[in-house]
Amino acid sequence: MKRTKFLTTVTGGLAAVCVSYLTAACSKDAAPAPKAVSTPSPSPVLSPGSNVFTVKLDTEVKAINDFIAKDGIILIRLASGNVVGSFLAVSSVCPHAAATVEYNNTKSSFLCPAHGSTFSSDGSLVLGPATKGLTKLLVEITGTTLTVK
Repeated sequence: MKRTKFLTTVTGGLAAVCVSYLTAACSKDAAPAPKAVSTPSPSPVLSPGSNVFTVKLDTEVKAINDFIAKDGIILIRLASGNVVGSFLAVSSVCPHAAATVEYNNTKSSFLCPAHGSTFSSDGSLVLGPATKGLTKLLVEITGTTLTVK
């Protein structure tokens, strides 16, 4: 076999394999995300009126941009004062492929490490592959107790 025919055969086969792996990697139905990306544990049912978790405002999320991430939810203090408008609660489940979104409090933004979707400080979509923003949740405050529902 001549060298040019050999190289053409090898590189053509290698290109086909690379394309198939790239296609599989970008598919929504692909295998689970790498181990470095945590997939959400069974999230609580976020039906209206159900208490998901509570926070004591006299001891937790006291400073602006403090946040708590637990039970599939990210709660962030946006402003001073213990009023509903001072907080944002969103689902930490990425709408693209259900990986766990992380909050970067130094940039006031959300990032999905699985495929790179980014979300603004209010949870709205900045860059896909996700096609919509994060799901916002209801915040209620009674005295110094905040409840995410």
